[in-house]
Amino acid sequence: MAQESRVKVGAVSYLNTKPLIYPLLDDPQFPGSEAIKLSLAVPSRLATKLRDRALDVGLIPIIEYFRADSGYRIIRHISISSRGPVLSIQLLSRVPISAIRRVALDTSSRSSRALVEIVLAEKYHLHPEFYSCSPTIDPQSVDADAVLLIGDAALRQLGTTDYALDLGAEWNSLTGLPFVYACWVAQGGVELKNVPQTLLSAKEVGVDKIPEIARIESQRLGFPETLCRDYLTGHIFYELGDPEIAGLMRFYELAVKYDLAQPDVTLKFV
Repeated sequence: MAQESRVKVGAVSYLNTKPLIYPLLDDPQFPGSEAIKLSLAVPSRLATKLRDRALDVGLIPIIEYFRADSGYRIIRHISISSRGPVLSIQLLSRVPISAIRRVALDTSSRSSRALVEIVLAEKYHLHPEFYSCSPTIDPQSVDADAVLLIGDAALRQLGTTDYALDLGAEWNSLTGLPFVYACWVAQGGVELKNVPQTLLSAKEVGVDKIPEIARIESQRLGFPETLCRDYLTGHIFYELGDPEIAGLMRFYELAVKYDLAQPDVTLKFV
């Protein structure tokens, strides 16, 4: 298939995304993969590339769907979400949570940046100062009371500060709902061919291969294999059903309340 005719798909290179894309990375003969040109980047960069039409489909932070005015469509039945503690979205604090006045935010994140603002305001009645920082920052030396880290960087820093909030657990405690961090989102008007079905098939195969993924990724990242496996099976979920959509809508309502998203955005699906 000619390069220019392939659908340009962008994904995140974190541990938690590997079950969604592992078959596409691992097996050049995976059915439907010939129609996809896959690239990898951090979530914030993917959102920019989708906005600039450098991608046709992106696994983007869900807050970017609610900030866009471009006819985006969500591919059904696939998400990166949590139903309680997520492990990989951590607000790591050197002071008690009630004393937080200044927070550094990982530049890789967008949905999680909005989520921490909402949780601190709604649950703890805090409105600290926020500023951006590198995802490689040391939480013990940051020029702030707390730092928000996501993805593999957060997993690497678990337990390194005296105080911490797991944002997945905090959201579930606040709302009783799952939290959706990212979805496959397509440009409006782009011909997707069979790509949505290919991505769904890749998810189904990838989830079945989590033990294999955990073994490979633990060596690459230097994490215990048990941590990788437990994280991918007990903390991250890949469905997009009614509970996840309810969580999406509650997040959107609160994002609008705190001026973090556009009003009057509706969910549209491929």
